[in-house]
Amino acid sequence: MITRLRQIFKPREKRTLAQGDPEKRALTLKDDEGWQDLLGISTRAGVTVTRETALGVPAALRAVTLLSGAVASLPLKVYRRTPEGRELAENSEIYRLLHKAPNPMQTPFTFKELVMNHLLLNGNFYAYIDRTRAGLSLWPIDPQRVVVEQDQETGVITYKVHTAKGVQELQPWSVLHVLGITLDGIRGISPVTLTRESLGGAIAELRHGQSFFKNSANLSGVLQHPGHLGKEAAENLRDSWREKYTGPDNVGRVAILEEGMTFQATSLSNKDSQWLESRQVTVLDISRIFGVPPALLGHLEKASYSSQEAQNLEFLTHSLRPWLTRIEQAFERSLITDENLYCEFTTGDLLRTDQKSRYEAYRVGLSAGFLSVNEVRRLENLPEVEGGDELFRPLNMALLSEVAKESETTNE
Repeated sequence: MITRLRQIFKPREKRTLAQGDPEKRALTLKDDEGWQDLLGISTRAGVTVTRETALGVPAALRAVTLLSGAVASLPLKVYRRTPEGRELAENSEIYRLLHKAPNPMQTPFTFKELVMNHLLLNGNFYAYIDRTRAGLSLWPIDPQRVVVEQDQETGVITYKVHTAKGVQELQPWSVLHVLGITLDGIRGISPVTLTRESLGGAIAELRHGQSFFKNSANLSGVLQHPGHLGKEAAENLRDSWREKYTGPDNVGRVAILEEGMTFQATSLSNKDSQWLESRQVTVLDISRIFGVPPALLGHLEKASYSSQEAQNLEFLTHSLRPWLTRIEQAFERSLITDENLYCEFTTGDLLRTDQKSRYEAYRVGLSAGFLSVNEVRRLENLPEVEGGDELFRPLNMALLSEVAKESETTNE
């Protein structure tokens, strides 16, 4: 399709994305990614896959919203390294930017959610770094309007943003770029593009089911007449059959075949084509594509309550952690110049278990002497108490140095 369009349009002509965006990206004949964003990607299933049609698959929509919502709900904090360990850098401008307001139009939640949506559906997240006297601001840019170019001699990267007023070139220091899956280290690749055949099959599967039930679950087939029917008679018979026996208003009606006619089905029923089973396979495919445990997508065949904590740990370790690391490192590279500052997502809430299990873990920590009462209360969002910073020391435990001193004193 893209090659065909190149042959039709002349090099001097430009086309824009018909996305309803006031700032539309101008397309040239060499812009493969732009044409794919506009027209989608054809698949062997006969459907075109775009980020919008991919989200029409319920399991894909759930996976994207689950990942983006999980990342958005995690606090992204800025810490300062100290001789004692670390402390929150609450007075730094970066802390305000990431933890309070990335720009005047967005909250931290909506900003981080957009970061993940762009990464999952486009493979890249871009934001313009606005440095003014008033401070820093981050303004997201639609990935469909950005082309990344690298000078082959110098290796310098340039970001070309297509706007209604033309192409604006941005230098790397003014762009926050979070890469998804990449093959060259410069441009991310959309998971939708990489798995277009699986997603195309899922979309075709949904459309088949919709068409099946639109026709009131009636099979298509052939009416056979023992005699010869002229063109007009055949058309009248077909129209009469459609009027009487198809559509939602004719569900359950009994067909009467006259003059020795017979009906031969030419399509498989949903049962014969294992439509429900294929829907379950689709959920498993989406689970693999986005790295989300099947149980979190509603596939509960092998799920159990006892495995919920293990699934949460798996979700954090194998699904979220790589994305969190990508975002943390990209933010540090583009926004933080102080070597003593770094940003980190707080993931403790994802591993919160039931109350009984948490209290048992606290009891072990308190009795072993590596948790204080106030540390436990902070974990439970409770106010501190006086004297709660003291650590307990088990009576049956002692430092080896103290034991040696007591032994020397006794021998003397």
